[in-house]
Amino acid sequence: MSRLTKSLREAMLETILSHAFDAKQKNAKQQEIIAGEKVYQDIYGSHLIAMESLPKGFLEKSSYFYISIAGRSHCIRLSESRLVGCRHDNSYFKAKLYVGDEAIAIEYQKAVDVCEDFDIKRKQMSREINPVLESVHTFKKLWEVWPESKSLLEKFEEKPTIAILPAVQVNKLNAALGLPVSEVKEPQQ
Repeated sequence: MSRLTKSLREAMLETILSHAFDAKQKNAKQQEIIAGEKVYQDIYGSHLIAMESLPKGFLEKSSYFYISIAGRSHCIRLSESRLVGCRHDNSYFKAKLYVGDEAIAIEYQKAVDVCEDFDIKRKQMSREINPVLESVHTFKKLWEVWPESKSLLEKFEEKPTIAILPAVQVNKLNAALGLPVSEVKEPQQ
């Protein structure tokens, strides 16, 4: 019967959370990047030809830049490195300041909110699952308390290995050692 250690419980918790949230969070992050690409086009779209005509190295490429929406700073992540304005990849220098009622800003903010909601839900679920895992000390007890988790967590349970003994010919050993001893010889005086 395997005992649950702290590191094992942490790995099990991460497996459960990954199963429940990874695909959803990846999709939400992808939607945020798509919305960020639209923000990039809004800011730099009409200037791209001029930006690309500048001497090489005049503007740097970056996979992110900063904006502000209604006074809140946002780091816009892009799917690939692109030309950005001078120091727009620095949080002190925003590429654009949005009031917050622009359609592009509202769309981006909604995508950010979805990502943040998934982060909050994941942390909340972690706080709910952890006490269950902490309340049990063995896999047997865990399967009794939460049998539905077995499909995800049984890979952590180490099955006892059956020792395979080498094939030993006992008769040869007995003959070499002079076993069995049938008589006890008394020492002669």
